[in-house]
Amino acid sequence: MGERVSRRAGGAIDSRCSVEDQKRYYSFARFLLQRYGERVSKISVDAGWTCPNRDGRCGVEGCLFCRVDSFSRMESLQQIPVAQQVESGVQRGRQKGVNKFIVYFQASTNTYAPVTALRSVFLQAASFPDVVGVSIATRPDCLGEELMPLLTELAERVDVWIEVGLQSVHDRTLQLVRRGHTYADFEQAVQRLSHLPVRVCVHLMLGLPGEDHAMMMETAERLAQLPVHELKLHPMLVLKDTAAERLYRQSAYRALELDEYVELLIDFLQRTPADRVLQRVTAEAPAELLIAPLWPLHKARVHSALQREMERRNARQGRLCV
Repeated sequence: MGERVSRRAGGAIDSRCSVEDQKRYYSFARFLLQRYGERVSKISVDAGWTCPNRDGRCGVEGCLFCRVDSFSRMESLQQIPVAQQVESGVQRGRQKGVNKFIVYFQASTNTYAPVTALRSVFLQAASFPDVVGVSIATRPDCLGEELMPLLTELAERVDVWIEVGLQSVHDRTLQLVRRGHTYADFEQAVQRLSHLPVRVCVHLMLGLPGEDHAMMMETAERLAQLPVHELKLHPMLVLKDTAAERLYRQSAYRALELDEYVELLIDFLQRTPADRVLQRVTAEAPAELLIAPLWPLHKARVHSALQREMERRNARQGRLCV
């Protein structure tokens, strides 16, 4: 990622930074303020790609927990050109006083298409003058060598995040939740990306079926040894009309309670290097789709519980790193 770090400017920015500095983990909001000197907003777009875990290459049913339309507004965006989606997002952001944006290719697998098609869409998104970054959500088995030159080219224009869905380092879990890839696939993808000027963000879930505390902490410890920059953490959400819902209805899966999740999350964060950015520590889903747990509907409550418990335990990100 290029050196486009802006200085903090103005009391309001310093005030926002001080609030983030009170957190006992390295938040994405703090990182963005440090890097750009002002508030930055993500614009979620849908380029209409599919997923190898749905089109038959790896599977047809998708992951155990996956429901594509759980992404806010994504289903309705598929028929709108990406440039128009970005322009609309920029206009909404400006109305809220935001002047810098990251275009987030969120739904499905956003490197699962011919490189020529990807190049056209990614560079189009990066061409907007107020766009400072492009974030691309994908799978580890869709990050082959043929894609690396395009990502390098894109990183010459804007900051680039590659958000890699992993969920767990345990192959047994990956098979159980029907991910359709292995941990070795993830390691290979990260090693390829480590040679590029991009930031790697790993998506992980706590409370997956069959995983105990030791397994989740092993995920933290193994990831701590890899060249990644950021994490997105959240509990497994049980959504309507998914395989996870069937397990839940059959009492074959129990969703985490808030206090359980907070304890696991703190233990995980303490095994995460202090310079890793936490893009997310909880998750959201439309209320009409969420079966369990229901506490993620109250995001502020989750953040407050995390902060209180970290203070009570005198816990900090990275404290247990070797």
